[in-house]
Amino acid sequence: MSIRFATLLAFATVLTVARPAHAQDTTAVVMPQVDSLAVEGNKRVTTSQVITTAGLVARSVVNYRDIQRAITALFRTGQYDDVTVEQRVVGNRVILVFRVTERPLLERFLVQGAQRLSEGDVKERIKLIEGRPLDRAAAERARASIDSMYKRQGYYSAAVSLQQLPQPDGRVRLIYSIDEGSRVAISQVVIDGNQAFTDAQIVGQMSSKPEAFWWFRNGEYDERKVEEDVRERLPAWYADHGYVDFQVVSDTLVADSAAPGKASLSLVVEEGPVYRVGTFDIAGNRRFSTEDLAALYPFGGLAAVGNATAQPAGTPGSPAGRPFSRSAWEAATAKVEEAYNNNGYIYARVEPIEKRRIGPDGTPVIDLGWTIDEKEIATVNKVNIVGNDVTHERVIREAIVLLPGSVFNRELLVRSYQNVQNIGFFQQPLTPPQVTPAENGVDVDITFHVEEKRTGNINFGASLGQGTGVGGFLGLEEPNLFGRGKHGRLQWQFGTNINDFTLSYTDPAIRESRISGTAAVYDSRQRYTIKDLGRRRQTGGSLQLGMPLFGSRYTRIFGSYGLQKIRYSEGSEDIQRRFVCNNCTRSTLGTTLARDTRVGLPFPTGGSQARVSGELNGGFLGGT
Repeated sequence: MSIRFATLLAFATVLTVARPAHAQDTTAVVMPQVDSLAVEGNKRVTTSQVITTAGLVARSVVNYRDIQRAITALFRTGQYDDVTVEQRVVGNRVILVFRVTERPLLERFLVQGAQRLSEGDVKERIKLIEGRPLDRAAAERARASIDSMYKRQGYYSAAVSLQQLPQPDGRVRLIYSIDEGSRVAISQVVIDGNQAFTDAQIVGQMSSKPEAFWWFRNGEYDERKVEEDVRERLPAWYADHGYVDFQVVSDTLVADSAAPGKASLSLVVEEGPVYRVGTFDIAGNRRFSTEDLAALYPFGGLAAVGNATAQPAGTPGSPAGRPFSRSAWEAATAKVEEAYNNNGYIYARVEPIEKRRIGPDGTPVIDLGWTIDEKEIATVNKVNIVGNDVTHERVIREAIVLLPGSVFNRELLVRSYQNVQNIGFFQQPLTPPQVTPAENGVDVDITFHVEEKRTGNINFGASLGQGTGVGGFLGLEEPNLFGRGKHGRLQWQFGTNINDFTLSYTDPAIRESRISGTAAVYDSRQRYTIKDLGRRRQTGGSLQLGMPLFGSRYTRIFGSYGLQKIRYSEGSEDIQRRFVCNNCTRSTLGTTLARDTRVGLPFPTGGSQARVSGELNGGFLGGT
C-alpha cells in the first residue's frame, strides 16, 4: 500500500475543518506516528546523510510542517533535482519514504566558438564549480549572461547554446557553443527632436559614429559607448550651451533588412529651453575677498556680483545674459576649492548654488552663487615615509617640498608626489600620498608610500672586428649607491687593438648639503693595424660642482674643470705630421646653467628642460 503523504495530510486537514466546533469537544486529530524512515533513488549520497539532513526521527509524530522543513533542507544542499515524500503502510507500521533525484556532478565546462571576444572573458560569466552538483538554473543564467555580453559588444546576431553531455558515474559535461555572427555596424545616426543643433553637430559630439570610408571609422556598435553618449556626453555638451534640461528620451537600434550586419541608430531628444546666467553672489568668504573670488567667475567677473549689471537679468549680450555653461561653472568652482586648498583650508567646502527662474521677459534664467564654509586652516604636522627599505629617508625628503610646520598646500603636495616619482628608485606608478587628520583634528599628517625596485645594472659581452680585433666590454652602473642616491658608473671596453676605460662618480648632496659634485676619469687606447696608422691614447678627467641658483629647487648652476692629454705614436712620419694634435694637453673651464621642471621621468609627461653652457680652453688655463 503506497499513498502520497501530501494527499493524506490534505484529507486530514479537510476532516479537521469539517468537524463542528463545540466548546466542550476536546477531541483532537491524531497525526500518524512514523515507525521508520527510508530513502529511494540515492546513489552518491548515503541514506544516513539524507535522513540526517531531513531532520526527522523514527517513532515520532510527523505533521505537514515537518515535511515542508525536511524537503526545504534537502533542496538547500544543492544535491537534488527533485524530492518527494510518500507514506507507506505495511501491516501496522507506517514508513516514511524520501524519493530523491540526485543532480549529476559537473565534470567540466567548455566554451566553443569564442573568437572576437576572449575565452577568458566568456568564462568569467560562468559561475559554476567543477566537481560540484550541477545547478541547471545557474548554468542557464551563465548562458544568458554570455549572450548579453555579446549584445553589449555589438554582436546582435550572436547565439549562445548550452549542451549537456552525460558522462559515466553520474557526471555531466557542459558545452557553451557560441555562434558570434557578424558585429553590427552603424550605417547612420538619426536624431529626432533637435532644433538648436543639426544632426551632424550632435553626432560629432558622440563616440558612436556611423561607418565611413576611412578604416578608423568602421561604425561598430558598442552598447557601452551608446550608453555613455546618451547619459553623459550629449547632456554635458548641451549643458555647455545652456540646455541644462536636455535629455535623450529613447535610443533605438533598427536593423537594416536590405543590408545584413547594418543598422540605424535612432535618438529621440528633448532639448528644453536655453538658460541664461542671472545674478551671482558669494557668501561665507573671509580668507579671500569678493573681488579675488569674482575674478574666477566665468560669466562676467566682478561686474556680475550682486545684480550683475544694470541691464535686466537674462538680457543677451550682457554679463548676466550669457548662455550658461556647465563645464565652465564646474571648472570655476574647482578653482575656488583649489585656491582654498593651496592656502591651508583643506577642509573648506565650496557649495555651488543654482536657482532657476523665469525672467521678467519670459527668459529662463539661472542665478548662481558660491556658499563657502572655510573651516579651520590646517598645517602639516608630520611627513611620514613608508616602504623605503634601501633608500635613505633623506634622499626622499629632499624631493618633498611640503614640509612639517608649513601651511597645507595641495599644489605643493602634488609637486612633492611628482618629485618623489622623478627620483627613479621606486615602482611606478607611485601610490598617491595619504593625507590624514592629526591628533588635534585640525592639522594633517602626510604619508608617502614607496616600493623599492632594482636600480643597478650590469652588462657585458664580446666583439670581433677587423680593425679592433677580438675584444669585449663590461659595464656597471648603480644610480643609488649605498641607498643615498649617489651615482657610480664604470665602462670598460677591451681587446687586441682597443682599451677604453671610464669611471665616474656623482654625489647629488655632498656632506648632505645642496651642493652636488661629479668626478670622472677616463683612459682610451686605440691601435690601428690597417696601413700602419699607429696608436692613439687619450687620458683625462673632470670635476664638476653644482648648486641651486638663488635657492631654486629646479634651477642649478654648475662649474667644471677638465684636463685631457692626447698622444699619438708609431705610424708613418707623414701621418704624424698630418695629425693636428700630438702630445697635446687641453685644459678646460666650463659653466652651465640648467633648469629642469619635468615630471613623469624617465618618460616626461609635463614640464620643460633648458640648458645653457660655455667653455674656455687655453689661455691662462695653460695647455698646448
